[in-house]
Formats: sequence, structure tokens, C-alpha cells
Amino acid sequence: MYMLSYILNYYLNLHKFSLFNRSFSLNFSIFVAVISLFSLLLMDVTFAQNQVDNKIQYHQPLSDKSKPIIKVGSLPVGIDIDTISGKIYVANQFSNIISIIDPKKADVIGNIEVENSPYGIDVNPLTNRVYVTNRVSDTVSIIDGFTNKQLSTVNVGDSPLNLAVNIATNLLYVTNINSQTVSVIDTIENKVINTLNYTSVPYDVAVNPYTNLIYVSDLGTNNIQVIDGNNNTLIMSIPVDLRPSVISINTLSNLIYVSNFISDTVSVINGTTNEVVKEIRVGENPVGIAINPITDKLYVYNSEDSTVSVINSTTNEVIKEISVKSSIITTGINDPDIGVTSFVTFPFIANDISIDLSTNFVYITNTNSNGVLVIDGNVDELVTYIFVNINPPDSGEIVCSNNLLKSGESLIIAPVNKYIECKASANRGFVFSTWSIENSTDKNPLIFNVTGIGGLTANFKQTILTETLIILISVFIGIVSTIGGWLYRQRSSRITKRYLREMDYIYEVLSENNKKECITQLDKLQKEVNSIHRGGKINESQLEFLERKIAWYINRLMQQLK
Repeated sequence: MYMLSYILNYYLNLHKFSLFNRSFSLNFSIFVAVISLFSLLLMDVTFAQNQVDNKIQYHQPLSDKSKPIIKVGSLPVGIDIDTISGKIYVANQFSNIISIIDPKKADVIGNIEVENSPYGIDVNPLTNRVYVTNRVSDTVSIIDGFTNKQLSTVNVGDSPLNLAVNIATNLLYVTNINSQTVSVIDTIENKVINTLNYTSVPYDVAVNPYTNLIYVSDLGTNNIQVIDGNNNTLIMSIPVDLRPSVISINTLSNLIYVSNFISDTVSVINGTTNEVVKEIRVGENPVGIAINPITDKLYVYNSEDSTVSVINSTTNEVIKEISVKSSIITTGINDPDIGVTSFVTFPFIANDISIDLSTNFVYITNTNSNGVLVIDGNVDELVTYIFVNINPPDSGEIVCSNNLLKSGESLIIAPVNKYIECKASANRGFVFSTWSIENSTDKNPLIFNVTGIGGLTANFKQTILTETLIILISVFIGIVSTIGGWLYRQRSSRITKRYLREMDYIYEVLSENNKKECITQLDKLQKEVNSIHRGGKINESQLEFLERKIAWYINRLMQQLK
């Protein structure tokens, strides 16, 4: 625009002597119209450069307030993974729903309504059936894992908590804490076929399908009850530490692990001899527990001090303590439904753990934050999800922690409270503009501390390519040159005609009575013509024409004087 203004001012100054000439005004108007058209073209290109695709939907922008929590319903407890679909199911007590999480999106993709106070959850990987205990309704919901629809419910004992399916016999075992029983459900007929009265305060149940043994934790007697899955009879009781809660079985080594809520220990039971081989000291009030038989690591959630103990199940030693305290500050209000006591503690408030063996990711429910925590079992660190976008698509690429991310939403799984660096690079025809985070910034590369789940968008602007700019300038120069040449020819033609009229006038007025004065005036006119030629106002041919005309007049006058 500055260049256009300069050309326009130059043109005005060059032709100000004839500004009031009607013909010039017309020519000037055409020139201004062309300049204006070119200006509008540039303005349109500039406008297009600054457009942002507002149709693209992003996750909540990253901020220092982000938490590494996958938000679910109210007061989540039970959690399990469907190995067929890869989806994660979470039972939310106060919401009366089962949340379905897509681990690749770190987000809830659907909810299934069940009965009152869903607590425990277990997935049969062979039939893709999802079983849920409803603590207040005294029922078990049966869900089709393919359609995520509740198929039916089965009435069980008073206040069912946890459950486990025996894939070898298609029997489902349910602990009823208030009625002090274990219900046995035939999952083919979906009905209770037996009620076991071997426990005083049954809490958790686990099944080893290879040995066909069922293990039930008894909070009242501090024992693990061992039941024969062939005839559902009690084999023996194994004493452990105080308040045995959750049970996890390594089916490869036939070792059974039990978290003891009061003793702050984990009991290790040899499934062959049914003897406790070790008590492992962990954090305060351990509840959730899960074993990864592939990596031989045991994960224990300690509810009081908000830590996760990582145990090497080969040596039975704690190898790491992962603190999640700063990540689970209460972020929501748990509103109980009708019939649910608003003040409850363990065992009605608890945490559960499930491990995705295909990714070695550990998922932990947390009632304080109404969400699910994620631990990367490959590095044993609490991680979070960063969703990276490029706007507009195909306008550039991003490199985050040496990972190249191109067009489309990409997922970065990063350790919490660690700094990472992301650098945006523009594709041809674009330039980097800003990062969309809580406070937009144009710093590139961007270095930030990872605190939680959020979106990170690199915004790019269109720019004029060098070739396009050269073409535009060339076209503009061509237009200006063409118009300038035409205007120059019009002006020089007017000047030539003016001098022709002037010499004709001098000859007509002075040639009869004052030939010498006429010759003098024509000589003077000759000098003016040479002067305007030197000034570039007429061309060579016009000069030659005017000189011949003047010379003819002077020669004729000289002959007359003789």
C-alpha cells in the first residue's frame, strides 16, 4: 500500500500542470481505478491470510490448572478393561451410570444407565459381557459389550460390592457385604444358582480359572476364604493382616496378592500351598491392587497418602512410590442420589485398578477427583494426555520431544510435572502465528510444564508465495507501464499539437508585415521545442516533425526577404 501511495503521489506531481484538463482528468480516473482494483486484490489476499477455521473443535486449552484426570461420573469405584474393544468401563456410584472411556482419546465416549449405586465391575473377555453390582438396588446388571446396552438384571444379596467371572465355568461370584453371602450366578441362564455362607463381611472376590479356585476377602475375620469352583465348597481359610480388601491373582505364577487396609501391607499367598509367603509394607490404607503378569509388577493404590506402590513381584520388594496427591485435589461435588448416604467411608468408598496388558498402562479410579488416573507401566510414572492440533490442516508440522506430528489431531502421552518442548514449522505458503493455550503466545519453540489433560494448537497464517508475489508485481508493473505509456503518448500528442497551433499563429500574424520578427519568434519557438524534448515531454519523431515545420516557415520567410 505504501508503494501504491508513492506511485499515486508521483503521478499527481508529474501532471499537476494539467490537472484541470478534461482529457487528463479522464485518463487520471482510469489510472486511479486500476490502482484501486489492485489494492482490493491485495486486501483480499491479506484478509484470507488472517482467517481461522472456527469449525475445528479442540480440547480445553492447556493451562497450569490442568489436571491429569480423565473425568467420569460421580464417585467412581469399579473399573475394568474390555480386551475385545479396548474400551474401559467405570462404575460411578452417585451417578448411577457406567462410563465408557476410549483410552486413545482419554475421554468418555458414552454412558450406560444402570440401577442404584453401581460399585464393582467385571468383563468376561470371552463373551464380551460386562457385569456390574448395584449396591443399593441389590442387583447385578448385565451389559452387552458390543452394543453397550443393559440386557437384564439379576437379584442378589444385600448390598453387593464386588464380583468376578469364572471363564472356565461361566459362573459369576458376587460378594454381598450386608447379607454376609456370596451369590453364584449362572451367566448362561442369568440366574442365581447358589448362595454361599462362608464369610462374615465379604468384600472382594477373585478367580483363578486355571486352578478353578475362588478367593474371597473377609473383612470380619481377616481371612481369605478359598472356595472350590467345581462344587462351590469351602476348602480353607488363610489368615492375613487386618482388613483384607482387594485381591489380585497372577495366574502365571499362581500367586495371590491381597491389600490389607488397616495393616498397610500386601499379603503374598502361594496358590499351591495356600500359605502366606510374605507381607509387603506399602503406603497407608491400601485398597486397589492389580498385577501385570507380563512385567511381574504389582500396583497398589494407598488411599490415605495418595500414592501408588510399585512392587517387583519376583522379589516382592517395593521398587517405587508414585505420588498422585497434587493431581487429585477435589474437582467436583459428589451429589448422592436418593437412598444413598452422603457420608460414607471404606469399604463403600474405595479405589480400583485395572491394567491394559497390550499397552502396559495402569488405570486407577479416584473418588476425590471423580476421575481416572493413568500410570505408564513402562516407566512407572503418572502421565497425562496432550492433544495436538494444526490449524488450518496441512499448514505445518510440530515436533514435540523429538516426535514429529503432522496434520490432524495427534496424541502426546507425557509424564506429569515434566517440561517438554514443542516447535512448530510452517509448510510452504504459511507462516507460524500463535500457540492456542490458556494464554496464547507466539513463542516458538514453546516450552511448558505438563500438569494435566488439555489441547495444544499451532496456528498458522497464509502468506504470499515468492513466485506469486513476483507475478503480482510483474502484472502491476506491466499495467502501470502500459497505462503510463498511453498517458505519455496522449500528453506528448497534445504538446505537439499546441506547438503546431502556436507556430501557425505566429506565421499568420507576422509573416505579412514583419517577417524579421516572425523569424525571431519562430527561432525562439525552435529553442522551446528542443527544451521540452530534452525534458522528455515529446519524443524524437515529434521533435523532428516540429523542427521541419519551423524550418519550412523560416526558409519561406527568408526567400521572401530576398
